[in-house]
Amino acid sequence: MEKILWVKFGWSEFYQGGPVDGNFPWDSLGEVGHEAFNFMPDSDGTYYCYVPPQGDGQGNYHQPSNDDSEGWTVVCLAKRPKQKGIHIVGWFEDATLEGEYLYRPHSPVTGQRQVGKDGDWHYSIRSKKAFLVPPAERTRPFSHVSVGQGKYSFLAGPEVKKTQNKSEVLKLVKRRLEGFNAGAVKSPDPEHLADPENDPLDPARSFGTPEHRRKVEKAAEEAVVAYYTGRDYVPDNVTKKKLGYDFTFTKGRLVELVEIKGTSEAAERFFMTRNEFAFKSNKGWRLAIVTDALSEKSVVRIYTLKQFERRFALEPLAYVGASVQE
Repeated sequence: MEKILWVKFGWSEFYQGGPVDGNFPWDSLGEVGHEAFNFMPDSDGTYYCYVPPQGDGQGNYHQPSNDDSEGWTVVCLAKRPKQKGIHIVGWFEDATLEGEYLYRPHSPVTGQRQVGKDGDWHYSIRSKKAFLVPPAERTRPFSHVSVGQGKYSFLAGPEVKKTQNKSEVLKLVKRRLEGFNAGAVKSPDPEHLADPENDPLDPARSFGTPEHRRKVEKAAEEAVVAYYTGRDYVPDNVTKKKLGYDFTFTKGRLVELVEIKGTSEAAERFFMTRNEFAFKSNKGWRLAIVTDALSEKSVVRIYTLKQFERRFALEPLAYVGASVQE
């Protein structure tokens, strides 16, 4: 029998102890969400997943539980801050539902067993089969009324009553998981994740390998040039001059200074350098972004500065530290 449920917790890039984002009361107190370590394995390769408690409307709070507690697929959901919809951030296979909060056998910070001590980390699900969806792959959020407020829900399994909502979400989740199989990181750990903190000289590393990014960049440039030349503009490639944009497109007195971004996914997500960011306020600046750049169905969208600022939220991937005084 198929056994599957979804759980929902705060947003984090890699769940290896980094920041957890969301509108949580503990966040304002400077505390750390226990889900920060949900995809960080213990020394024996076991993953311990924390799920926030779910109320039953009568003042009681529970963790996912079932009389048949083993062999579950647990799909992990989180909301990206300031954006609509829910993302699948990872999943566990052949997981065990504890049905209660337990102390993690070893502190993910110290590695020592400290049962019952302040600063210990709780969990309610454990598994040795984990798959993490990297941030660059989280491009297809979804919404469903039954996922909005809950912290977890059983979709199929023993004692699970089949409903239309459950069937709809189960079908949607399965489609998403099939699409992630190639891009998900199996058995994630701090040593092998494409974390910008592990490679500060290449903070765009989480957007794919350098080879992949070059292919996307070339395809995006070709698509944008075709877009503009099809409208009788004359292109001038200035990418090597490091001006803060990539192409000048001219048609009579019309001049557009175009920064080109491409992604192999359907969602608009890109990396912008400090030089590019500083130039965007210049007259004639445009952002051209190409989605599904490596497919025959690539889409070119052009944004003015005003449209850009209304459409996109920018977050830093890295900072440079320099002494300001001796």
